[in-house]
Amino acid sequence: MKKARILLRVLCGLVDYLIVLAPIQFMMIGIFQVSGKQADFFFQILFAVYGTLLLEYAGTTLGKYFGKLVVEDCHGGKPTIFYLGLRELSKSLYLIPYIGWGIGAVSLCMMLARKDGRGIHDFIGNTQVLEKWQIQKQQTES
Repeated sequence: MKKARILLRVLCGLVDYLIVLAPIQFMMIGIFQVSGKQADFFFQILFAVYGTLLLEYAGTTLGKYFGKLVVEDCHGGKPTIFYLGLRELSKSLYLIPYIGWGIGAVSLCMMLARKDGRGIHDFIGNTQVLEKWQIQKQQTES
């Protein structure tokens, strides 16, 4: 069950990645004709901004919406925009070739090994990712 939840989180992240990647790469390389490295850097910044703003104002990103996942702080409340920004910025670092990929692999191993399923970005942002049914169950128990 836990591995399925981690796989769901990864797939939701891939959905967000592709939603932001395709238009940015097309515009930056195709229209504005910047180099690939510049387009990648711009994409990483916009990926962090996308995640932060959607989590703050919509409560979820598109990938998490489809996966029915919710980001909360470790105490069950809404995380502040500062911590959401730190969380999403640290996630965008996983996109840096080699070093970032290694850090991302360590984060994935942490998510698989830890009981709470938190990765590096969750620790940096002081957050946890839960499924919507878990939150509804907690609210009905209270």
